[in-house]
Amino acid sequence: MPGQGSTFTSDLAVVYLARYAEGKGPVTNFIESFERHPPGIAHDCVVVRKGFPPGESTLDKVLKRAFPHFVSVSDDGFDINAYAKAAAQLPHRYVVFLNTFSEIAADGWLRKLHSAFADQSVGIAGGTGSYESLLSSMKHVQKGWWLFQNEGIPKPAGLRRLFRAIRARLPKRLATRVVAAAISYFAVRSSGHDSTLDDKFETYWNNEIGPGGALARLNEISPFPNPHIRTNAFMIERQVFLDVLPDSIETKNDSYLFESGPDGLTQRILQRGLQIVVVGADGRVYGMEEWAESGTFRLGGQRNLLVKDNQTRAFQNMNAAGQRAFTRMTWGDDQGTISR
Repeated sequence: MPGQGSTFTSDLAVVYLARYAEGKGPVTNFIESFERHPPGIAHDCVVVRKGFPPGESTLDKVLKRAFPHFVSVSDDGFDINAYAKAAAQLPHRYVVFLNTFSEIAADGWLRKLHSAFADQSVGIAGGTGSYESLLSSMKHVQKGWWLFQNEGIPKPAGLRRLFRAIRARLPKRLATRVVAAAISYFAVRSSGHDSTLDDKFETYWNNEIGPGGALARLNEISPFPNPHIRTNAFMIERQVFLDVLPDSIETKNDSYLFESGPDGLTQRILQRGLQIVVVGADGRVYGMEEWAESGTFRLGGQRNLLVKDNQTRAFQNMNAAGQRAFTRMTWGDDQGTISR
C-alpha cells in the first residue's frame, strides 16, 4: 500500500512517476512547476519511486515538499508498468499520471483536466494527443536518408561530415532527433528527385518492414493518421485503466504499441464507446477531430500546453525547418484531417 503521509481525502489522485536514474533535475523541475501552478481542485498526491535506493534519498526530500504518499517499484519495466502497480494499490476513482519529465504549464491545470469528465462519454483526457504513426514517420525519415545516400537529393558540401559529427558529439537521444529532423527536412523537399528512385525505395522499404526485416515490428502500427493520447500526462478512471491494460508490457516496442498501437490504450477506450479528448491550457476540451487546432503538441508555439515534457521541449528547441518536419509527421500535410 502507499506509504506514509496522511490518509487520502479525495477521489482524485495525481500520480507522479519519479525515476531515480534520471537524476535530480527533472524531478526538481516538476516539483517547482507543481508548486508554481495551483491545481484548482482537491486531490491526493502520490509519487511512484521507481528504482530508488533503500532509505531516504535527496530526491525523496524534494518530492516530500508536495507528495506525502508514495509507492515504491523497481527500475524494471516501463512507465506504464509502474502506473499499473500504483493504480492497483490506490482507492481513488480517478487518477492522473505524469511522467518523470513532466512540467505543469498552467494554473488550474487539474481542474481543467477533471472538467472533461463532466461529459460522461469521455473515457480519457490527455494533456496532448497526436495523429502520428511510427510506421509512416519512419518511412518518411528513411526515404529522406535513402534518397540522400542514393544521390536523389542534392547535398551541400560537407553535409555527410556534419551528420557524422552530430552523431559523434551529441548525446544519443539529441543526435538522433537532430539527424531525424534534418533528414525529414530533405524528404519534404525531395519532389525534384529522379522519380525512378521512388520504385526502388518502395522495394527497399518493403524489405525493411517485411518478415525478418530490420523494421518488421512497425507493421503492427497503423499508418497515418493514427490518433492517440500521449501517455506523458493523462487522466482516466482508475478501474478503466486497469481494465484496458494488456497482459504484459515487456519490451520498448510493447510500450509503443500500448500508447499508439491498434490494440493500445486509445483504441481500447474507443472500443468501449468512449471519447478520447485533449485539454488545453485554455480549459477547452478538444475532441479527436479538433486536436490539430488545439495549439498543443508540435503545433506552432505550443502555447496552449497544459503540461510540458521532454518531447515538447525538444520541439521548441528545433529550428523552423525541423519544426515543420515534425509537425508534418505528427499532423500531416493538411493539418486536422483524420479521414482514412
